[in-house]
Amino acid sequence: MRMLVKKNLLIRLVISLLVTYVLFRAQWNSASFSTSVSENPHQVWEFVSDLNNAKKLNPSIFDFYITDHDKGNYDHWEYGAVIYETMAFIPVLTNVNYAEFTLKTSPNKDHYKILSTYRTCFFRYACLHSKSEMTFSNDAAYGGTKFRELIDYQCPFIFSWLCSRELTNQRNEWIKRLKNTYQN
Repeated sequence: MRMLVKKNLLIRLVISLLVTYVLFRAQWNSASFSTSVSENPHQVWEFVSDLNNAKKLNPSIFDFYITDHDKGNYDHWEYGAVIYETMAFIPVLTNVNYAEFTLKTSPNKDHYKILSTYRTCFFRYACLHSKSEMTFSNDAAYGGTKFRELIDYQCPFIFSWLCSRELTNQRNEWIKRLKNTYQN
């Protein structure tokens, strides 16, 4: 009888651990966003590249600082930053992003990129990873800039709906503010 109780307890423990692992394991997701902006690609790329403009584009950012390890030249520049932000749907929850940025321009200066990687930490120890690739190119159809961002991000399965809504809300607001920056 005692052995049966221990066996049942062990089975419940293993099942509980397995369910917890499945629900809270970070899995990779992808999203993409695009728009056209009525300014040339170089100007838009420079504006977005300047982290001082981050608060203008992303209302959830409340502070940031550039880390010491910046290097490169105008055609290929790399720097790091620590960015503090709140979540749109849970404003009392803040996170810290440890970011690395790579800014690139094409040899004939008609195509620009911002590549970034983030380690986003909640409560200092619960960290998730993401990466973004922003491209700025000539918009042949409408003039100005064709902007596109591809984002790969981690999120625990149990919070996937929240991560998706948070990302979509944040990027749509970001795009709206970018477009408003260049409207006459």
